[in-house]
Amino acid sequence: MFKKENNTLVNISLLIIIFFIIFYLLYIWASLLIPFIIALLFSFAIIWLSNFFKSFRIPAIISFTLSLATYSFIFWWLGKLIGSNIEDLIRLLPEYQTKVSIIITQVFELLHITEPTSISEILNKVDIQYVFTLVIGWFTSIFSSTWIILFYVLFILLEYRYFKVKLYLMIENNVNKKQIVEIIEKIKTDIKTYFVIKSIVSLITSTFSFIIMTSFWLDFAIFWALLVFILNFIPSIGSIIAVSFPALFSLVQFDSYYTFALMSSWLVAIQVLMWNIIEPKFMWNKLNLSPLVIIMSLWFWGTLWGIVGMLLSVPIMVIINIILAKIPATRSIAILLSEKWELQVDGWEETIKNRQKVIKKITDKFAKKKKKSIIHK
Repeated sequence: MFKKENNTLVNISLLIIIFFIIFYLLYIWASLLIPFIIALLFSFAIIWLSNFFKSFRIPAIISFTLSLATYSFIFWWLGKLIGSNIEDLIRLLPEYQTKVSIIITQVFELLHITEPTSISEILNKVDIQYVFTLVIGWFTSIFSSTWIILFYVLFILLEYRYFKVKLYLMIENNVNKKQIVEIIEKIKTDIKTYFVIKSIVSLITSTFSFIIMTSFWLDFAIFWALLVFILNFIPSIGSIIAVSFPALFSLVQFDSYYTFALMSSWLVAIQVLMWNIIEPKFMWNKLNLSPLVIIMSLWFWGTLWGIVGMLLSVPIMVIINIILAKIPATRSIAILLSEKWELQVDGWEETIKNRQKVIKKITDKFAKKKKKSIIHK
């Protein structure tokens, strides 16, 4: 008995130590791992779009070229759009700065509070040149990361053609071979499902947001709509931040608080409709992840890798859960992480019928105990 308890204690201790080692390695290797994961996902996106073009009986080489051309055009357009909007924003910054000072003064007057001189000093000492330098530095860092990502993408695409062949040659056991192939296919399917649904819902949300912002004549409406599209990939808090930026900007641009309140209400209504009603019907049942696990993973990967970690938190957890479900020793953890403890294991899927059997077994056990206690009395 004591031996079993000691073994359990040793196993738990080892798991805790391994967890902290993995956490530390993920943290110190972030500069290498983040570009690689982004490159891996981007490579999947290129391959998926290429296969989509192939479905129209377009030759493979032309399909692949069209896929690369499509993504190249999208990123070129986004880069040009962001660059021009940032330039215009910096140009109009002094005007917005004056409006911010007026709003702060009005708020203090409304609350009958004497405005601290420190706030006025801070607002007056904002250096536009310094802000411009920060923006240029930020874009330079993104540009350097982009080249690293493209470098990874090139080699991933070169390896993709021969990856399955290498995998078959590496593994001699046919059972293990089949299991690993199933894991890879499941990961590819679920990640594709996640990004397709997320992209469609984000695109619809950003389009409606753009229409609302344009109808109120908000400056840089297309830039804020793009920000809405990107931030909505962050679970839960992303939609809140996505609404906050254009809403606060409208407070600076317009003199009327009524315009700010009305536009913000419409933007919030779109977010609530899409992310609390529309998306759950298509997304979470397919991913099979508990909402609590999604929130916890958002916090964990956000702490580890920042904004990029938040964007990648759901795909990473999907991959982890699929792998855990395929390994018998970790299957119980996969059940804990799942939404409705339905797992796809060894090619078969637990259905509602299986679940009902387990529930019946538990209820029968309690019924027997209750019957025994009545007989005893």
